Amino acid sequence: MNADQMVKEANEAQTRRTGRFCLITSGREPNDKEFEVILRALDQIRRETSLDLDCSLGTLTEERAESLKKVGVTRYNHNVETAETHFPKICSTHSYRDRVKTIEVLKEQGFSICCGGIIGLGESPQQRLELAFSLRELGIDCIPFNILNPRLGTPLEHSESLSPMEIIKTISLFRLVLPKGTIKIAGGREANLRDLQSLALLAGANGLILGNYLTTLGRNAEDDLAMIRDLGFDIK
Repeated sequence: MNADQMVKEANEAQTRRTGRFCLITSGREPNDKEFEVILRALDQIRRETSLDLDCSLGTLTEERAESLKKVGVTRYNHNVETAETHFPKICSTHSYRDRVKTIEVLKEQGFSICCGGIIGLGESPQQRLELAFSLRELGIDCIPFNILNPRLGTPLEHSESLSPMEIIKTISLFRLVLPKGTIKIAGGREANLRDLQSLALLAGANGLILGNYLTTLGRNAEDDLAMIRDLGFDIK
């Protein structure tokens, strides 16, 4: 996407009463040219909207963190993905500690940190709890809660899906371990929770990520907003 497209998406998000807007890239980190485009877009979005700005751009240096802060980014997403004991089975290009190092850079710069993971990667129930306690130890205040939606052609394409009630129980446990965090049900919620998405909000999740994801489509934002209103919740 070019800068104009990013700005257009931001303006459309604001009309849906979205509070925060996040720009996301895939891969380890954007190259210098890509990063400059992102900075230009963020600066324009800050001037044209009242949205709070997030980014998820992979590994982050102190210099890049400072640049993002200057254009108004207040929160950064960098998931640890899974429990440290399960991480080597999921990722071979870098370590769990590498991800924690980026979180430490963000903390030094004063960013709010959005950090969570994905359940359903073949981890044990105990490892899900290990992930929750690791997030508490890191002092994370925003926790995206993703559920694996297997993609054809990937090593986890034949993974067995978790049942909706297993997911909801896990959300409840995360709420107990992380009582002050904002737990946002995110990728995979539509495919895995199906008609029970509202139960996830009653069980302990207190946020949603609206819109599309990196590799899959989300559902219509108006349907999500209607669900929240039907539960009697106020939209912040």
